[in-house]
Amino acid sequence: MKKNLIVLLGLCALNANAFNLDDFKDKIRGPMAKMLGGETTNKILGKEEVAQGKIQLPKIPKVELNAINEKFYDKKGKIYSQGEKYNKLSTEEKRSFRVSFLRQIYTAARNSEVRDEDLAKSLNVLEQGGNREGVYRSITLDPTYARLEQYNEKPSDALVNFVEYFPPKYLKKKYKKESIKKLNLWSLKRLLAEKSLELLDVLANKPDDLYRWYAVFSAEVAKDYPSLWQSKTRKNTFDEFHYKWAQTVPFQHIKSEVVIKIHKLMNHLNSLN
Repeated sequence: MKKNLIVLLGLCALNANAFNLDDFKDKIRGPMAKMLGGETTNKILGKEEVAQGKIQLPKIPKVELNAINEKFYDKKGKIYSQGEKYNKLSTEEKRSFRVSFLRQIYTAARNSEVRDEDLAKSLNVLEQGGNREGVYRSITLDPTYARLEQYNEKPSDALVNFVEYFPPKYLKKKYKKESIKKLNLWSLKRLLAEKSLELLDVLANKPDDLYRWYAVFSAEVAKDYPSLWQSKTRKNTFDEFHYKWAQTVPFQHIKSEVVIKIHKLMNHLNSLN
């Protein structure tokens, strides 16, 4: 086992553009959403919504997580088997993508570089059949992230505006500004990412709706925050590009892109004063 981890760490020097794998669900921490509620505005940083091009945002379904609704855990739709090109790669060929994803998700979630031991451990999880969503949830549910959520720091006005803007448009939820201000960056990031992942599971029952949701969201953040993204894929402002991309990769890749973008964008907004 030690030898395997050493080998994995040696291979962590490889670099690539990030993306994802299979499906499994971890339990989320607490009912953070119960702390929030009320009316919102459809503005972000004082700007009205911008036109998204040719792709229209789908009707946002209501997310009902309960024992009766088993659709979330029935991974039989076509979206769970897409990404043929990536899936045919060997373990070694996938490794550089996995390492790149892990570096990005740790940095975006914790706003700090990943430690070698965490990188090796998470890489081992992915190569033993785990998935990116599971790795992400393990990061935000661990003691380190829990301590970050305890920091007594107010979110910036820009971040509060985003948390008012994003849920009504993309999640069909509304949160009160007064309640948003009681939470810090770390709690707000986890909340929006978790709610987005839950919605993506529902949208997966109608893949075209999921592709359109992803396309509109990705094009909007690329257009509004051009300096924030480094890869050509994330910088692309055409919704049709993101729509087509989402149809060619594994579902886990779509999920991890959404999570990385949410965390990275919210980190940036919280730094604005």
